[in-house]
Amino acid sequence: MASFLARVYAFQFFDSFILIFPLYVVMFADAGLSPEQIAIVLIAWSVTAFVLNVPAGVVADRWSRGLVLTLAQLARALCFVIWWAWPHFWGFLVGLMFWGVKSAFTGGTFEALLYDELKAAGAALEYPKIYGRSRALKALAVILASLGAAVVAPLGYGTMLAASLAAVGASVAAAASLPRAAKAVESRERDYFGHLRQGLALAVGNRTVLGILTFSAGVLALCGALEEFWPIFGAKVGLSRSMIAIFVGSQQAVEAVGSLAAHRLARAGLKWFHGLFTLAGGLLIAAAALFSAPAMGLLALYSGAMRLLDVAFEGRFQHAIPSENRATIGSVKGFFGEIGVTGLYMGLGPLAQATSYRTAFMICGMAGVAIGVGFLAGGARRR
Repeated sequence: MASFLARVYAFQFFDSFILIFPLYVVMFADAGLSPEQIAIVLIAWSVTAFVLNVPAGVVADRWSRGLVLTLAQLARALCFVIWWAWPHFWGFLVGLMFWGVKSAFTGGTFEALLYDELKAAGAALEYPKIYGRSRALKALAVILASLGAAVVAPLGYGTMLAASLAAVGASVAAAASLPRAAKAVESRERDYFGHLRQGLALAVGNRTVLGILTFSAGVLALCGALEEFWPIFGAKVGLSRSMIAIFVGSQQAVEAVGSLAAHRLARAGLKWFHGLFTLAGGLLIAAAALFSAPAMGLLALYSGAMRLLDVAFEGRFQHAIPSENRATIGSVKGFFGEIGVTGLYMGLGPLAQATSYRTAFMICGMAGVAIGVGFLAGGARRR
């Protein structure tokens, strides 16, 4: 088990030790892309992941999950090569589509592999803690990558892309060393579409699972998607490129705390989680209202709260689904999330173009509060 966890943690670390990550959206802006164009390339990323999420889960349930993770990392390597060779709108768009392939074939696949290996070792109840640690390690990788980006930023984006490719090489090696999940072999007894139908039926037919899917989609859209715009927030309030990278590292440190604390709240009631979601929306509103360098501290708190919610609900989700369909149903969760992410990108880009980024962030915060209040009201009615 110790050897397996070491390989898992190595994979998670190098998957996120990407120097270009803190500044790639700023790279788009520096290349002359407008807010709408930035939104379009991010939508291309999200739509690619959206289209491939469920097929990726079926593939991961039927074949080696370690191999799927390895090929996904190679797709992201292509992204960085394309960005280096063609640093303009179309190059960024095509590159992010390859990153979307990586996203689709990684999330549910990794989580399914981790849970089933722990289950086989009789340690399934440890999943929330170990998954939280893996998320914290990913955050540490981003922190170190951000510090590296702050140092390397004066050398240009090409240097950061080269360092990012080196990290992808290490993540490919770690992914290739992961075991072949037993359930991935057993599920090959069914044909592809039969497996897909069964997974979808279990995802939307189970009230508990559907509730987790719906809430997690809101968390992903208003956390993962908006985080891509925090460097733009920093640029607009006057931070240097190096300081933006340092902020991203600080934000990840707060997210790491949220990830490590999440398993301690595994038994908390839904009302508590919905209240935290509402409070996070209020933090985003406050940050947009201040719209200054100190306000970025509120963004970090916002991200930490949302990461705590994400990890806590991931543990509940894995306990609620069967192993033979784990990656498929996990990919449905990603599918729901990408619907929210794509909708946010489609709204935020044109809104920022027509008004300002400040106004767009303010409206996203209001939407978060409204969604949180809706969940609280729904829970009160059920009680």
